[in-house]
Amino acid sequence: MWTQRKRSVPPGPADIRVVWEKNGRALETCVPVQTHALPDGRAHTLSWLQDAIRESTEYRCSVISSAGNKTSKVQVAVMRPEVAHQEKWSRELSAWRAVAGEHDRMMQSWRKAWESCSKDTL
Repeated sequence: MWTQRKRSVPPGPADIRVVWEKNGRALETCVPVQTHALPDGRAHTLSWLQDAIRESTEYRCSVISSAGNKTSKVQVAVMRPEVAHQEKWSRELSAWRAVAGEHDRMMQSWRKAWESCSKDTL
């Protein structure tokens, strides 16, 4: 599964540094960061991450500067194939139960009709 997480930082000081973490560990891969200097000495920064994951993962993006630090985090949940299979099986079972219930009701109706016909002929 591919996931992409973007973090846009509001304008702030130009000495900004962006640190990405995956499950509590700093990423060592090169993470793109775009910074645009503003005329008043502040900067606007955008950073994004693209990753392939097989299990649920937490990402954190920390912005560090002389003005302070800010961190945001997101939890990406991966449904296991066996869970998805179980849910599909449960939906199919429910559909079969509905069909079987309808069939049973129809058979009961026919039985009553048959029994009433049998009583009429005796």
